[in-house]
Amino acid sequence: MQYHIILGGSFDPIHHAHLQMAMAAYEQLSARQLPVTVTLLPTAGNPFKGAPTPAIHRLTMMRLAATGLPVIIDEREIHAPPPVFTIDTVQALRDECADDVLIYLIGQDSLNSLPRWKGGDALPDLVKFWAFDRVGEVQQVDDDIKVRLTDDLDRFLSCDGLIYQDSTPIAQMSSSQIRTLIRDGGDVTAYLHPAVIEYIGTHQLY
Repeated sequence: MQYHIILGGSFDPIHHAHLQMAMAAYEQLSARQLPVTVTLLPTAGNPFKGAPTPAIHRLTMMRLAATGLPVIIDEREIHAPPPVFTIDTVQALRDECADDVLIYLIGQDSLNSLPRWKGGDALPDLVKFWAFDRVGEVQQVDDDIKVRLTDDLDRFLSCDGLIYQDSTPIAQMSSSQIRTLIRDGGDVTAYLHPAVIEYIGTHQLY
């Protein structure tokens, strides 16, 4: 049985907080001697948020940022016409990995909106959700989500339907904030891999 850690998002651009989340989960499972993989799952984009940066650029930046890390990039969603719903991808992954454990990483903001996702009520029974807080960020959680939360990783791994609340500090920065910072000529060295910064400059992105 394998444990598959999955982090979805637009990755526009990929930044340190994305990889902090992925590696924090990877290291905690590896420390328990569990066979684990990490997959980044870039989306085609949200049609309500405008067109994202072209897939070729986002994928290249992801490969640059993940150099040397035990990370797989799954391109199934980025090449699909939007909207692409998490429930559909999870069901496909569930079919492919019927005997494995799927762990979907999310931020606290996504955790609170989970009941409003398509198929949100069914998702915690198909995939395990592992939620992170960003440093300095306070979010209210709906009662129907709160009853599923646990900060006990072993209990989370052994019981179905629970959501793990990870207290690992994650930088409070989003891709949209980074894009704004780049447009304003700000310094993004604290948030992006040097190769990604060079790529953005070379291709005049954002």
